[in-house]
Amino acid sequence: MNRSNIHLLDFPNEILLIILRKLNNIDVLYSLVDINNGPLDIFAQEKMFTNTLNFTYTDDISLIDRYCINILPRINHNIKCFILEPVLLERILLAAVYPNLTEFKLFNFEQQIVSKYFTVASGDLFHNLSRERIQQTLINIGQHNTATIVNYLSRCTAECSIFSLPFTFDYLRYLGNIFPNIVFNYVTYLLVEDHDAFGHEFFVRIARSFPLLKHLHILNIQPQLSSNLTLSSDHSQSYSIIEYPHLTSLDVICSLTDYLEQFLDETKASVPCLTELEVSYRYLKTVTNNFTREETRRNCAKVKKLIAIEQFDNSQDFYHYFPSFEMYSRFD
Repeated sequence: MNRSNIHLLDFPNEILLIILRKLNNIDVLYSLVDINNGPLDIFAQEKMFTNTLNFTYTDDISLIDRYCINILPRINHNIKCFILEPVLLERILLAAVYPNLTEFKLFNFEQQIVSKYFTVASGDLFHNLSRERIQQTLINIGQHNTATIVNYLSRCTAECSIFSLPFTFDYLRYLGNIFPNIVFNYVTYLLVEDHDAFGHEFFVRIARSFPLLKHLHILNIQPQLSSNLTLSSDHSQSYSIIEYPHLTSLDVICSLTDYLEQFLDETKASVPCLTELEVSYRYLKTVTNNFTREETRRNCAKVKKLIAIEQFDNSQDFYHYFPSFEMYSRFD
C-alpha cells in the first residue's frame, strides 16, 4: 500500500477507535465534526468523546468560536460535564440547551473574572460562587426547571452541578454543606465533600433528601461540628438519631474519626443494612474502643466486608464485634 494514500477511513472501526481514544476529545471533535465526511462526523459524536468536555487546556479563540457555533449545538444531548474557566461559563451555556448536563468544574479564578461571577470578601479569593447568577443565566436561555449546586473543594476549585428537575440520575457527586431543599428520589450513590466540617444537622438533611441512599462516600478532614447537640435529662450531650434504612455501603477512608463515629454510634445513627465499610482500621479501633464499645456494636453487626488501609489483627474481640464478617480487603 502506498503510504501517501492512507486515510483514517482505511482503518477498521476498532483500530480507528483506539487511535481516537488516545487523542484529546476536544481536538477530535474540532477536527472531525462537520467536515463533510459522514462516517467520521458520526464517529466523533459518539458519547465517549462528548460526555465530558474539558476546555481548560486551550486559549484558542477560533476553537471556542467553532465549538459554540457549530459543535455544541450538534452534541448537546450527549454532554454531561463541562470543565472550564469562569470566563467561558456564560458563553458555553448560551451556545445550546444541555438536557443531560449534570456537572461543572471551574478552575483558575482570577480577580477580574471573580468580580463578575463571584462575591469576594475582604479582598480574599475565598469567595462564594453566585448560584443566583448561574440560575438567572439558565432562566434567560429557557431552562426554568433546573437547580444549581455549588461546592467549594478548595480556595481555587469549585464544583458546580446544574441539573434538570426532577433529578432522575441514581448518583450525585461532590455535594457540600449547602444544597437545595430537594428530595432526590432516585439517588442511591452519593459523594459528599467540603473544606468545612459536616455537622450532625447536615446528615439529618442527607437522610431526608436521599431516602433511597445505599452508598455514601464522605471526604472531609475537618473536625465535626458540635453545635447541634442537645442536653438529655441527666445533662449529658445527645443527638437526634438519624435513620438510614437502605444504606449498605459507607466509605470514610479519607475522613476523620468523627464521621465514622457519626454512623457507627447508635445514639447518632441507625444503619440496619450496613454490610460494607471502607475505613482506616486504626480509626475503627479508636471509635469502637478496640471492639468493646457498646454504642457502636449494633451498627457493626451486619458488616460483611471491610476495606481498610492497614492490615487488621485477627483478634477474638474483632470477630465478636463483627459477627457477620466474611471478607477483608486492603485499600491501595
